[in-house]
Amino acid sequence: MTMRNTYYLLFLVLVMVSCTTKKSIEERAFIENEWHIGDDVIFRDTYSVSYQEFDTVQKIMIGDTLFPISITDSTITYTLIKGVGKYNKNRQYELIGDTTITTTVGYDFKVKNNEAYLVLYAENYPKVCTSQKKNLNIKETNNYEQIKFRIASKYSIGETIDRELVKTRGIYNYDTYTIEDCELITNRDIKIKIIGYNYIYAIEQHNIPDYRIKDIVKVVSSKLDQEALYVPARQLSETSDYAYEFYSWNKNGVRIKLERSHYIGDYAYMNLLDSDTWNLYYDDDVQKSLLIEQHRSSKPHSTIIN
Repeated sequence: MTMRNTYYLLFLVLVMVSCTTKKSIEERAFIENEWHIGDDVIFRDTYSVSYQEFDTVQKIMIGDTLFPISITDSTITYTLIKGVGKYNKNRQYELIGDTTITTTVGYDFKVKNNEAYLVLYAENYPKVCTSQKKNLNIKETNNYEQIKFRIASKYSIGETIDRELVKTRGIYNYDTYTIEDCELITNRDIKIKIIGYNYIYAIEQHNIPDYRIKDIVKVVSSKLDQEALYVPARQLSETSDYAYEFYSWNKNGVRIKLERSHYIGDYAYMNLLDSDTWNLYYDDDVQKSLLIEQHRSSKPHSTIIN
């Protein structure tokens, strides 16, 4: 066999493997299935589900239409017709037409409590899709690695926490889920948001001394393989008595922010209000979206009556 024939056979094998992978993903996850974002269908079978057009009389988007989607082992390309508009004098957004947008996004499948979720890594924020089919036979993928951090060497988003370790400071009831603002009983500087009964939704650590910041910046930059965006101290508005300085990172939905404020108001209050310590904010938008989907049937809570 010549070298040319060997390369040709190798090429055919690679093509067959690629097609098999693609076919397998389509068959197991898309064909005869629907994927939803909230109450809206985004994929039906191997098509994206879109509005059809803008109605110039009713001034709304109407109708349904389908566009074929293209699926690889790590990306999905899909098309939607979306409304476009502008803000009127009353600052209300009015639709004035439509536009066709084709988007290519990375994706991963995640499995929680034997239920499959499709994560689309959209430009601004990951979107989590739920499957109409239950007990979908699909394996988790890790095309876009979610880097996990631990605060105080113990606590990470998406994991559970012993309720005996925290004290609830506030409750926020949304339409389909509830978030509790808590703090560690043994360390009030560590703030933990909880969803469901005991799942960690977000974490903050306050009053971090300045001498520890260089090490934190090195650790986060190394784990995310990304340099921090540093913004020197500045006022949010000309009338503000505070200037804010921060480092921030954002990769595949994982967001870390280190921030401190500087009091620049009346000198008489300088010693009382100024601080040299930092606050750390840890969010994971993929895990948070998954947690919201998992706890959509959560009942409202209250610190006064339950």
